[in-house]
Amino acid sequence: MKKSPFKFLDSYSKDDRNIFFGRDKEIEELYSRVFESKILVVYGTSGTGKSSLINCGLANKFNDSDWLPVSVRRGNNINTSFYESLLKVSLTPVQKGKVNSQTGNDYDVPKILRSVYLDHFKPVYLIFDQFEELFIFGSASEKEELINIVSKIIDSDLQCRMIFSIREEYLAGITEFERVIPTFLSNRIRIEKMTRQNAVRVIEGPCGIHGIALEKGFAEALIEKLNPESPEVELTYLQVYLDRIFRMSLSESKEDTVNITIDLLEKAGDVKDLLGAFLEEQISQLDDPELGMIVLKSFVSVKGTRHQITEEEALGYIKTLGRDIVMEDVRNLLQTFIRLRILRDKDENNRYELRHDSLASKIYENITLVEKELLELRLFIDNAYNNFEKRELYLTADDLKYIAPYEDKLFLNEKLTKYIAQSKKEIHRAKRRRQNAMVISAAVLIAILGFFSIWAVRERANALDQTKIADEQRNSAIREKEAAESARQDAVAARNLAMEKEAIAVKAQEQSEAARKEALAERENALQQRNRAEQLSIEANEQAQIAREEKNNADLEREKAVLAEERAMRLNLLSVAQNLALKSIAVENDPELSGLLAAQAYKFNIENGGRMEDPIIYDALNRAYSILDNWRHSVLAGYTTETRTLAESGETMLGAGLDGVVRSLNIDDESKTIFAEPASSPIDFVTSGISGKYFLCQHDNGDLNLIDLGDGKFTDDIQVLQIYGHDKPVRNAVFSGKNQLIATSGADSLILISAVESRAVVEKYRLKAGEQVTAMTFAGEDSLFFSTSDGRINLWNLPDSDVKCIYESETDEALSLAWNSCRKILLAGSVNGNLLSFTITGMNQIETRKNVVHTAGIDLLVFNNDFSYFATSSWDKTIKYYNFHEFFELGNTVGGVVHIKDLNLRVRSMMFTKDNALVAGLSDRSVRLWETSSGKLSEMICSLVHRDMTEDEWEEMVGSEIPYETSCDNRK
Repeated sequence: MKKSPFKFLDSYSKDDRNIFFGRDKEIEELYSRVFESKILVVYGTSGTGKSSLINCGLANKFNDSDWLPVSVRRGNNINTSFYESLLKVSLTPVQKGKVNSQTGNDYDVPKILRSVYLDHFKPVYLIFDQFEELFIFGSASEKEELINIVSKIIDSDLQCRMIFSIREEYLAGITEFERVIPTFLSNRIRIEKMTRQNAVRVIEGPCGIHGIALEKGFAEALIEKLNPESPEVELTYLQVYLDRIFRMSLSESKEDTVNITIDLLEKAGDVKDLLGAFLEEQISQLDDPELGMIVLKSFVSVKGTRHQITEEEALGYIKTLGRDIVMEDVRNLLQTFIRLRILRDKDENNRYELRHDSLASKIYENITLVEKELLELRLFIDNAYNNFEKRELYLTADDLKYIAPYEDKLFLNEKLTKYIAQSKKEIHRAKRRRQNAMVISAAVLIAILGFFSIWAVRERANALDQTKIADEQRNSAIREKEAAESARQDAVAARNLAMEKEAIAVKAQEQSEAARKEALAERENALQQRNRAEQLSIEANEQAQIAREEKNNADLEREKAVLAEERAMRLNLLSVAQNLALKSIAVENDPELSGLLAAQAYKFNIENGGRMEDPIIYDALNRAYSILDNWRHSVLAGYTTETRTLAESGETMLGAGLDGVVRSLNIDDESKTIFAEPASSPIDFVTSGISGKYFLCQHDNGDLNLIDLGDGKFTDDIQVLQIYGHDKPVRNAVFSGKNQLIATSGADSLILISAVESRAVVEKYRLKAGEQVTAMTFAGEDSLFFSTSDGRINLWNLPDSDVKCIYESETDEALSLAWNSCRKILLAGSVNGNLLSFTITGMNQIETRKNVVHTAGIDLLVFNNDFSYFATSSWDKTIKYYNFHEFFELGNTVGGVVHIKDLNLRVRSMMFTKDNALVAGLSDRSVRLWETSSGKLSEMICSLVHRDMTEDEWEEMVGSEIPYETSCDNRK
């Protein structure tokens, strides 16, 4: 039987390249983006074909020697799956390391990645498909562990890149990754739904490859039937319907040939609820359709997405949903659904899943509220058990309280039942331990307090006793002293009369001496008591000082906590700003809301210390303004020829093309002709100085004319002066910064430097370059840089006629040059899309640096007035502009670049205006203007919207936890 070339609900793989049509533009952009940084985020709505673009489109852009893809799906745990996916491609056995106490894992992913790279010697591309599963099923610790692994890979020198494919509605979850990896979303691509034109190729291409006859007009008729009111096509419905048409045609064919006609569209019936009808039709073929639907419900998450599970897990979920069934019946039903093309066959991890998220959405519509609660509870228990296996974490009391109302309705296997019982025992043990600890702590505290109370009472009593004894001894000493004094006086008076009393007097004297010594001892004791009291006072003061210092430390810690809280709030609002910018892009179908979200994102970013020109927020502002303004104020169209040169004279912007007409370019008014070059013969080259004073035209007959516009008022003072000296056409001309010198070069390899003197052009310097000159730029008024077709870049010192080669390369021929006079840096754009920079500190001191910024040659390179910005354009039909400080001085080659998207036109001329707007003349004969200031874009959006977000819009888009405020404070 002839095989269908249509994929039904399957995604395309690398082997399907010959039937993969309609995505050439997206494939090229994906291939370009994957080299810009180590992380690429691919996002879009369900059914846009993200997996097919990566696994088929991108995969076939690589040679086998340049691409080692490793696909990672979450399974039960994304980090374990990551590890197992690497082991499958590893050729060298990997030794396990020390078990991580936080995660329970014993593997080192960066180490394994390095081993895989050395095994195959190919760059490793990690493809995280269905990445939204992490935010649906994953735990906080699982996300934290993956964030740490990704951060280590980025910081390493591993030859490894990561591609994350995620559904658009879960993109906000990546905010958790941005807290550790701020550039996580810097490189991202949104996959749009397919246009009708490309959908026609999806139909006709595979039919042509497989020899299927297709009636003319069938493809257009089918698309109109599927999407009558939309310019975009649902790929899922298209593939399902094409498969149905193919099978109908094959069944009607008598031979093994297929002829698809428009009549088959009528026979195929209505397309309304195509997948729902297919699902009901297949389930109705079962003996027990109700049981079949319950089996399919076990493959759907509580968010309505696909859920990968094993046979054993499917049995558990089915019983949880209320049906008693044995494993043999489950296996039979799973095989039946595989034959009916509803389920995919089990993968290498023995896990089954639905063929497409669209089927999951249809099955989800049949899940009751009670069943959703049971499925959510079962997922909660499974995740908790996974954490227990890694880190031995039991369920908490709140967890058990959450499970309790449903416990008798759940079917749990032996290990989960035992886990819940162990959790209850552990909580009971912990409660008893806490009670015992509290009792012991209270007893110890009471004992300590009692001991200190008794000690204090005793010490106070001893002190009182000692004081009383000291007082009594002091009084006794005073009395003894008085008695001794009286005795001495009596003895002196009666000495001659009572010699017998001498012994008594001597004894009394001895007693008096003893009393005196005792009094001195008491005095010493009193002094010691006073010193002790003073020491206690000092210690008390020291304790008070310590208390004051501790209070001051506490105040400092509290201030630090407040600052940390404020910083966390600022970081949160900066994250919210990034999120709002992404939401602004996602709601472009509501231009006013999109503009208000972009303006609020800018406001949050600026008020909380974010970067002045954040690329993500600028992109959202620029897109929103473009839609609101509808190009009315940024596109000048209607010219009869391309604008090949641009200049700014005073407040007027000037432009000229190969018709020789110099025009004033106005956004709001019609352009005016300032001067028209006499048509002596056709003009094949035109350029101007940045100040708009001079325009130069090269005619086919060899005339080289310099148009002098005079003082810029465009009066009769305009003159046409002729330049002589070249015998072949001129293709390069530059003016010095003060317009004092004019350098011209052409096919004759001759460089002439002239000046305007007395209404004539006078030759000042002449140099035979040897090779054709590709680009020139003045470095002041006395030096000229020029590049030649042999890959050299030279510096010509005009007064000394000294020419020095500063760079030479066989592959990086310079197409454009620009000089930054503030920082003494020369920029050169090469044929390979490389941006070369030369920091010149002296004739023999030159520092060279190279950055890849385009995929093709850089033919235009311009600075703004103060050299803070510069812009490049390329043969690849793109424009990029750069913050000079971030790109070169800070080395932020991702954050310092803004990519003007969806241009798809060649750039013929380019300049910055005085207020830093970027202007370009394009190959569609239009002149387009981009505001490079996010602040100005925000003001212009507010001037067009004339309203603020409603409180309902604020709560839905920003969140009720952030107080409502107006997004346009300066709205005019």
